[in-house]
Amino acid sequence: MIARVPLFGSMDYSEIAEITKVLYTRTFMPGVPIVRASDAGDAMFIIASGEAVVEISPGQHALLKEGDFFGEMALLEHRRHKHDVVAKTRCRVYVLDSTSLARLKRRHPEIMQHIRKMAEARALANEPTRRQGRKRKASTTS
Repeated sequence: MIARVPLFGSMDYSEIAEITKVLYTRTFMPGVPIVRASDAGDAMFIIASGEAVVEISPGQHALLKEGDFFGEMALLEHRRHKHDVVAKTRCRVYVLDSTSLARLKRRHPEIMQHIRKMAEARALANEPTRRQGRKRKASTTS
């Protein structure tokens, strides 16, 4: 399953095996928050099964499904989460916490570089959405 996650898709078998060793799973029932905006960004999450909803801004949501991931930017930047993520259905997630990421980084710095590169690409792809949200917010407060 981990090899099918876009974040890890270009990694070889040994790299996937190393990542799999440090992940653990958690299960969330429908309506239960997986993370809340302002929670410490001490882990990233990969949806193994089920669906979750990210509140990008009031009234704007995104659906996350099997293989989708979130929380990587907060984890890498040592900051708090910016969005609520709530289980829509029974949701099983793989968790990569900061301790495991540090261990992985020491053993395999190339894996960390790959995660960072993918996270940066994702941030750039999301930038137009963020700009639109800021424009909308500015026009409603004027």
